[in-house]
Amino acid sequence: MTDIAFYEAFKEESETLARLLPSNVSPFFTWQTIQESGHKLPPAPIISVRTQSEIPLDWADRLSAIITRSTGYDHILDYQQKTGWRVPSAYLPDYAARAVAEHAIMLCQALSRGLLLQLDSFRTFHRDGLSGREMRGRRIAVIGVGRIGSQIVEIASGLGMIPCGVDLNPREDLARRFGLRYMPLEDALALAEIAVCALPLTKLTRGLLALKKLSLMQEGSIFVNVGRGEISPSEDILSLVSEGRFLGVGLDVFDSEKELASVLRDGKNPSEFAPHIQKSVEASIGLMRTKNVILTPHNAFNTEESVERKSADTVGNLLSFIKTGNFISPILRNLEI
Repeated sequence: MTDIAFYEAFKEESETLARLLPSNVSPFFTWQTIQESGHKLPPAPIISVRTQSEIPLDWADRLSAIITRSTGYDHILDYQQKTGWRVPSAYLPDYAARAVAEHAIMLCQALSRGLLLQLDSFRTFHRDGLSGREMRGRRIAVIGVGRIGSQIVEIASGLGMIPCGVDLNPREDLARRFGLRYMPLEDALALAEIAVCALPLTKLTRGLLALKKLSLMQEGSIFVNVGRGEISPSEDILSLVSEGRFLGVGLDVFDSEKELASVLRDGKNPSEFAPHIQKSVEASIGLMRTKNVILTPHNAFNTEESVERKSADTVGNLLSFIKTGNFISPILRNLEI
């Protein structure tokens, strides 16, 4: 009998989980989402997903527990609210903050130096139009100064950048340590040469960085999102990229991400989805065709170190639940956002 089914588990993650799981726990692994797998019933009483699986509502009475291998848990909250909180669930609050922060800064640096243009120009070895920008002295707005955002501030400060922060709960220790100035969102966007979104998805943040807000950024600025795609709709970003607003854009997250993945990975046609989702997916695909946009497949978390931490935290939660009926990091009603 299978004890736990792991969906959306890529090769390195599956290998690490299998190594850490005790021999008396029988796992099932697949790289597919639940909807891609075609499973009509859960293959195990406990399932583990990331952010792209759609858990069927009628599975709620057949599941003992859900573990999401992600820091964001809005998708699990949505499921719990729809099913009446019948299934105990857990998330992983702090396994990938450094990895995601380094990925964000990597995108900032690559865009500042026109990396895509440089790679393309190597074929002719011409350097015309390839002058980039150094990071030192650049103004960076970190939108969401939590676990990830505070790491972005630290790395940016180490590069000699001038950070400002946007957060509902300012941390004075960061302000003192890194000279971080907290500002209203509109002021930070207007001031920034680079803006990085590291916000979670909540009722307050959904659509927060849509066209009206992003239009406040100065021409020739850089926008990076490693938070959640629903915060900055792809259609709005494509509109601003098309009008030449940005020097560059870097995205690791996308609105309608499940559908976008199924188009790129499984060959689905965007027209198979509802009109608003089709437009979102087509906008993300449109961004792929531009020379100053870098898109990565929601992979900022993925380092050797974070995969080890993530797998250890997942196994720890699983074994705690099997032994005591309680998770180490549970998703509770009072976490609703």
